[in-house]
Amino acid sequence: MRKVWMGVFLALEVVAYALIMTTGGDLLVWSSYCSIVGCFLFALLWRRKGLLVAGLGCTVIADLFLVVFDPVQRLWGMVAFLCAQSLYAIHLHKGWDRKWMWWTRGGILAVSQVVTVVVLGGAVDALALVSLAYYAMLICNLIHALAAGRRRLSLALVLFLLCDTVIGLQVAGMGYLPIQEGSWLHSLLYPGFNLAWMFYLPSQVLIALEAADVDL
Repeated sequence: MRKVWMGVFLALEVVAYALIMTTGGDLLVWSSYCSIVGCFLFALLWRRKGLLVAGLGCTVIADLFLVVFDPVQRLWGMVAFLCAQSLYAIHLHKGWDRKWMWWTRGGILAVSQVVTVVVLGGAVDALALVSLAYYAMLICNLIHALAAGRRRLSLALVLFLLCDTVIGLQVAGMGYLPIQEGSWLHSLLYPGFNLAWMFYLPSQVLIALEAADVDL
């Protein structure tokens, strides 16, 4: 029965993905948000890995602030994303007795905050600090997943990282570190389709499959 539900879930996510890549306006907003809600509901249906399910729930909240709300509430969205990555971190640490990962995680988080303050100087704010902490946590989770041999979760986090790198550079270009229009980086970040969601939705689908503990 799980295979049937997985087929329905994947079919709906493919439809949503096509809409996200080809539409705009309200249809883009709601197809994007519903695709993330769908990932959460599919994982919730089976509840095999509770911390991953809870992380997807935080992602639903984050995208409510970042996708549905107008104007977007970036700070609260990033706080929710940080909560999601924290839950993924706890999930990864369960049954893991290698203390070097705790030291690695703490070191990367500390460095991220120092770098934020040094690079941005007087422009540093709560959004920047939370965003860099989140980004550092995501990198830590990716390192941990790779070290633990969690291939599907590792791929999901790689895609997540690519998505957030794109979004981070886009947000930075709006004020923190302006990106000149017409530059190669600007052309790369705005290719004429939704580059961030090209990575983001597949990452959430993979996390949902991992949370439900089903194989393709």
